[in-house]
Amino acid sequence: MTRNQLTEKILDFMAIISECHANTSFANDRLLYARDVATAMGWIVELKRGVDVEKVITKILSPETDKYFGDYWKQGGWGADEVNALKKLQNSL
Repeated sequence: MTRNQLTEKILDFMAIISECHANTSFANDRLLYARDVATAMGWIVELKRGVDVEKVITKILSPETDKYFGDYWKQGGWGADEVNALKKLQNSL
């Protein structure tokens, strides 16, 4: 997978998180979604800095990433949407 292809996949994931952030009616969850967008942006920054694509993919597929995005409960259906988007990203790698 190329750097640009991975970047596009991460941006698609970030678009879902951004939608969750914009549409949740739970103010406490907005901070969590903002943090999640920042984490995903970190992957893009790593790619921009020249980190090997496979290293970024390994990070995305790691159990720590699953734990990070899925370990706290978000109210409403938006949390499930975010977890489903992460699984879609991971399955595309």
